Amino acid sequence: MENINISDISYPSEEEMQAAQLACCGRVCKMCETPAAYAWRKREVDMSLLLEMAIENELTEKEKSIIRDKWFNSLSYSQIALNRGISPAAVKQTSDRALKKLENVLQYVVFYQRDIINESIVPAAAGRAKVILSAKKMKPVEIGERVSKLRLENGFSLRSFSLASRIPHKRVEEIERGCVPSIEEIVCLSEFFAVTTDFLLKGENNV
Repeated sequence: MENINISDISYPSEEEMQAAQLACCGRVCKMCETPAAYAWRKREVDMSLLLEMAIENELTEKEKSIIRDKWFNSLSYSQIALNRGISPAAVKQTSDRALKKLENVLQYVVFYQRDIINESIVPAAAGRAKVILSAKKMKPVEIGERVSKLRLENGFSLRSFSLASRIPHKRVEEIERGCVPSIEEIVCLSEFFAVTTDFLLKGENNV
């Protein structure tokens, strides 16, 4: 789910890139993305917001509950089935039905965003939105988990985040896996995501 074929995605319009430039924070220009990269990433983040709305408004209560357990609580079909006293097959059937509903709702947004009518790209786009939305629901305990949450909920792949932040790809992976970042890296991450160092180190409220 990390990758979407760029050949299936239309290049951001001039309007999108102008909006990206206007949205620039102006704080850490050395770490800025190109307007096109920002616009592509913003498409996916916006899609995650629409996915959250679709879950709330288009699914039955049973479907919502199973989707939340599967996506946000990382429970297996067997665990969900055990909790509900039903078969794993029934859980999967409900989950598949819910996912199809969500893709049907989101497909028109996907077509609009990418300026192409191609049903084959909808699952990938919805999948990326799911990754971002799931990251937003995460409740991280360790520093690496907080960095991963911030990266994913902002729509960055490992590669794009490494390029934008100037932290080597391998080092980002190490931090997310539990390696303690240096003081310089903590400061860099704090500035990049506009969060406090206390939030990164201790999980305290970002104020």
